[in-house]
Amino acid sequence: MLMALAAIGVFVGSRAARLTGVCLAALCLVGQMIFLPVYPFWSLFTMLVSLLVIYGLLAEPRHVHGARV
Repeated sequence: MLMALAAIGVFVGSRAARLTGVCLAALCLVGQMIFLPVYPFWSLFTMLVSLLVIYGLLAEPRHVHGARV
């Protein structure tokens, strides 16, 4: 539920929602380390997706001029 609210906030352009999304993705990234011995490929895939989400939320949008994001 919190991720869905953060996603809506990111679409609206809220900086706090982007920070919340980064924190939740980092928490997911660390949490996947617990499952690494049991499900190695799935855990690595989920960790990669979490890293891409963090990059996407932290990268400066260059294609939108005048955006408040």
